[in-house]
Amino acid sequence: MTAISHVYNYTVRCPHIKDPAHPTTWQNHIEFNQSCEIGLSRITKWHDRSGHRIFEHDGFTIREADGESAYFSMQSDRLKNDGHVLVTFKIFMDDATKDSSVQEIMAHLIKDYHQRLSKLDSAA
Repeated sequence: MTAISHVYNYTVRCPHIKDPAHPTTWQNHIEFNQSCEIGLSRITKWHDRSGHRIFEHDGFTIREADGESAYFSMQSDRLKNDGHVLVTFKIFMDDATKDSSVQEIMAHLIKDYHQRLSKLDSAA
């Protein structure tokens, strides 16, 4: 039996743009952590309230949460050294950032995740 050896949590908060002279983008608001507690909390919450599926990208199913402007996805992957990675993604949207694309954000995050996975696999 293998254990979860790595936990990756991504959170993107699409910001309210308050100063048009100094615009900010979602790229400036990507949070990354490796907290087991956050990962487990998200799994528990999303299991109870799974939202509805809006699209798939590169093997990930992305769902829109019910009752909040948030999108989420999670997955586990097996490593060459018999470890496992659990990854969660959460994107917060708001009315001021309707021009931001959840698909674009997820593609960026998934690419980053795959780069991290390749580093783990090459270290094995």
